[in-house]
Amino acid sequence: MKMRMLWLVMAIAFCATFLPAQGRGGGSGGGGQRGGAGGQGAGMGQGQQRGGQAGSPSSQGTQQRDQDRDRIRAIDQQRDQLHTCDQTAKQIRTQTRQMARDSSGSKFNAEQARQQRDQLRQQLQTMQRDHEQLVSGLSEQQRQTLQNRVQNMNQLQERVNNQFRQMDGALNQNNPDPKVVREQAREMEKSMKQWQKQYREMQKEMSAES
Repeated sequence: MKMRMLWLVMAIAFCATFLPAQGRGGGSGGGGQRGGAGGQGAGMGQGQQRGGQAGSPSSQGTQQRDQDRDRIRAIDQQRDQLHTCDQTAKQIRTQTRQMARDSSGSKFNAEQARQQRDQLRQQLQTMQRDHEQLVSGLSEQQRQTLQNRVQNMNQLQERVNNQFRQMDGALNQNNPDPKVVREQAREMEKSMKQWQKQYREMQKEMSAES
């Protein structure tokens, strides 16, 4: 009987000593699992954040275009020059359309056509002077970016000058041929329409739209 009581006391003491320790170990293990899960979550969050920072190709392309536009943004003087050239081109188009109409059939009057030609010459000289000032004032970055645009304008300028010379030659005759005057006026109007379009595209590229 005493031996049984002794064994019972020893068993109780054993449980009191070791079972709580195992409980604490289990708790530590659970904490380790939670820590591991937290680490995985943090890793995924960081990866997603880095992915978001990288951005899509379309957003990167938009940012690049905005940066390019900022580098060639027009100053106030260039904005005024572009507006002036655009308006002069519009006036020349109006003048050439009127000349084409006045050179149709019996409406043609040689003296009136010569006066219109003289006005047209002054407008062309004014526009070409303003154009040269605009181009010569471009920065190096603007010149490189707008190189093709400027080349197109130079080609159009040469074409317009050739068309005007043919009109001028026809009107210098004693009896000008109204058909030649009308054809050259129409061709000049078409060329000026293209030239004006170049100015408006340049305004967009340089953020100089009014």
